[in-house]
Amino acid sequence: MSKNLEEFLRDTCGIENWHPTAQQLAAIEKDINEAIRSGKTLSRTECQHIVAKHCGSVRMLMLKSADNSDLNTLLALAIKKGTTK
Repeated sequence: MSKNLEEFLRDTCGIENWHPTAQQLAAIEKDINEAIRSGKTLSRTECQHIVAKHCGSVRMLMLKSADNSDLNTLLALAIKKGTTK
């Protein structure tokens, strides 16, 4: 699974002290891919909800005015880079 996805989500979602399992990352990736395929544009908050859904209680930094306009593209790149290694 993708170390790139893990690092991307850690940085983008502001996750602290996060050590997801391979199964958790796979489930997160599946949910993200399904959302993107359905035409949804994911926000930072929606990504945080997906992470929390699969990892339970995680500490995340909350920042105001985050620009999420390219989040889907970045998520797709992080997932793609992780699967090509």
